[in-house]
Amino acid sequence: MPKVIPGYKEMAKEKIVDSASKLFFQMGYNNAGMEDIAKNIGVTKGTLYLYFKNKEELLNKTCETNMDLLEKNLKNLVSKDIITGIEKFFEEEMKLPDYKKFYWIFALNEINIDNNIKKIIENSYNKYVKYISDLIENLKKDGNILENINSTDLARILIAFHNGVLISIMQGLDVITAISIFKSGIRSLIGNLNNL
Repeated sequence: MPKVIPGYKEMAKEKIVDSASKLFFQMGYNNAGMEDIAKNIGVTKGTLYLYFKNKEELLNKTCETNMDLLEKNLKNLVSKDIITGIEKFFEEEMKLPDYKKFYWIFALNEINIDNNIKKIIENSYNKYVKYISDLIENLKKDGNILENINSTDLARILIAFHNGVLISIMQGLDVITAISIFKSGIRSLIGNLNNL
């Protein structure tokens, strides 16, 4: 039996997930088949099933991978100066390819397909809210956000604002203006928290 290069399986899995993310975004979950995903990366459909038992499991992994990307970027950029950190996060996000930048907007579009997909996407959203809530809690402990602010509510407000700006870009708003709007909104929202 031939030896597998260390890390090959993980690299192959990442390539499949990236291809699926791109095609789910471009074609929609229902329209992007396993065959399309396989063809996009130059493998057989059967190869995909070595890594994922079905398309739903692959969707779950794409949500998880995109959540990991968000968390990594937030962790690296949001520190004690929350406003500057969030602004940098958004600027960096604008450099990503559309299928990564707008992934969660795609996911919202797919939420009513069936209950299993709805659960996957709701679970991802809840993880996103929890992650941001935890960041906010840490900033409260450091005195950067007032203690009486509800961290979960603030996380949901920030996500809604973020998604709204992304939708505006998809509707034709240019990225430079979007960054300016995002910065103004974050400065108004977070800056006003100190005046409550």
